[in-house]
Amino acid sequence: MLRAAVDDVGPGESFEQLWTRRVGDDLFEICCIPFFAYDLALGDVVRADSESGFVIRSVARRSGNGVARVAIVRSEDVEAVHSRLHDLIARTEYLCEWFAPGYVAIDLEPGRSHDELFEELGWLGDAVEVERILI
Repeated sequence: MLRAAVDDVGPGESFEQLWTRRVGDDLFEICCIPFFAYDLALGDVVRADSESGFVIRSVARRSGNGVARVAIVRSEDVEAVHSRLHDLIARTEYLCEWFAPGYVAIDLEPGRSHDELFEELGWLGDAVEVERILI
């Protein structure tokens, strides 16, 4: 497991822990979908070592994947919208990870059209905020 610096969370040093697997002396492949760390995606190969405290220092090779982050805006909508999001993601066969019932990160594979996903997310209107990050 490595740590990725998360600069926009607040003052001080904030990190997101990411599941990884070692693929070289100081090389690790990211095996999860990042929620808070920008400029990283599932399958990226990154550099880190004990000298850095196993904090990611750089990206050695991009996977080509992107990330869509979807947050349910109002707490009273979480149960109903979570169910709709879960059904959409399952039906369209995307990999995802839930941080909480109201926040999901979705892997955007390269070479695949994501139009259907984003069109249907748009149908949820102002119940959700969608952030699309293509790396």
